[in-house]
Amino acid sequence: MCIFVCLKSNIMARTPRVKFFLEKRKDTTTGKVVTTNVPVRFSLSYGGRYMSSTGIRIDEKNWDETKGRVKPSHTHAGQYNKILSDLKKELEDLCLDAWVKNIRITTDYISSNLKKNQHSEHGLMDWLDEYIEQGKKKWQNSTVKKFTTIKNHLKELSEKKHVKIEFDELNEPFFEKLVDFYFEEKKFRNTTVRKDIRFIQQFLLWSTKKGYNKNLNFKEWKLETGTKKEDTSENVISLTIAEFLQIYNKELTSISMQRARDYLTFACFTGLRYSDIANLKKSDIDYKLGIINCTTIKTGAKTLIPFNDYSREVLEKYQMFPNYNSKGIEMAFPVTSNQKMNKALKELASFAKINDLVSLVHYKRNQRIDEVKPKHELISTHIGRRTFITFAVWLGIESEITMGITTHKSHAMMEKYYTVNTEMKQDAMSKFSKENLQSHLSKVAN
Repeated sequence: MCIFVCLKSNIMARTPRVKFFLEKRKDTTTGKVVTTNVPVRFSLSYGGRYMSSTGIRIDEKNWDETKGRVKPSHTHAGQYNKILSDLKKELEDLCLDAWVKNIRITTDYISSNLKKNQHSEHGLMDWLDEYIEQGKKKWQNSTVKKFTTIKNHLKELSEKKHVKIEFDELNEPFFEKLVDFYFEEKKFRNTTVRKDIRFIQQFLLWSTKKGYNKNLNFKEWKLETGTKKEDTSENVISLTIAEFLQIYNKELTSISMQRARDYLTFACFTGLRYSDIANLKKSDIDYKLGIINCTTIKTGAKTLIPFNDYSREVLEKYQMFPNYNSKGIEMAFPVTSNQKMNKALKELASFAKINDLVSLVHYKRNQRIDEVKPKHELISTHIGRRTFITFAVWLGIESEITMGITTHKSHAMMEKYYTVNTEMKQDAMSKFSKENLQSHLSKVAN
């Protein structure tokens, strides 16, 4: 009993001391002490001394030097201070445990045993690789490709602009350099830059939850482009009925163009995405009842689509065509890559003389960019889905039924997919005829 009491009192007398403080660093240009986005460091006294970074950065005005904590007025004070409190307890427990076990404490011992070690061998890019690897088990291929592209962009930013890509460097100057890189080097538009920023923030949220990142500055990132409303809804491209029939009735000798037209026809009269058509199995189709029953690739939503004249014609054309994938599953159509299909569709539309000029509006920061292109240059696989919804609106099909086919969850989402084109407007305006008005007046009078 005496030995235990003596040992315990000896340990308690050797209480480790943890202190948090702001790093004192001078600006290399001005020579003045930096007061914004300053790293928060810690020192551990245990008979020796160990110092390292917490991974947190804060402006000096938001730091309480006396308490060694972030001031409550800061947006993320609660999260930051919890990180500091958890780190303090972990350091103290590490020392007390070593003393109980009579282990000699060294800086290497602390560094290798600290669970929340800020100097892990893994850096931001390593954790991004792990995030992508984990994502491959649950994401669509398009999402994996997107994050892989973002990883390559970050590497390019680091190599070309000498920007350090680490968690504790994710400050406002880093964000500005990232945005400049996207606009000046990659020539991206506002919509693309915003999407990439959201993807990066998604990864950083995951890193924060995992405990790899403690720098929350990324939550404040927002692309500011002035007060101009960036409405690019007019850029939605779909085919008119006249344009579709112009392609549908064209005499073709090229096999690739024929298949491109079959794909386009099927997409325009089912509303299915390219990924769903490429994945469509013959087991998904009831040729006798005239029903397509499949689960979409992008959202996993199930949809049931009855045949119509155009979709039936395409399906029956390939019904007896043997087409097995690498797993031995019989597919509804011969599979062509999205890239090759896009190329074939542009060639098809050009051959069919879909040459009307289309005005496009884009925004790059606060600059409006106007473009005029022939319509055949803008044709891609997604035009089929957009054309289907546009035709449905024109034919007066109830929006709830259209949504049931396309699996859109809201009217707002579906409305982004169709075009109120010139022919639709002409059809509407023709109803303001003298004959119609006179007929209406007669009905009122009676």
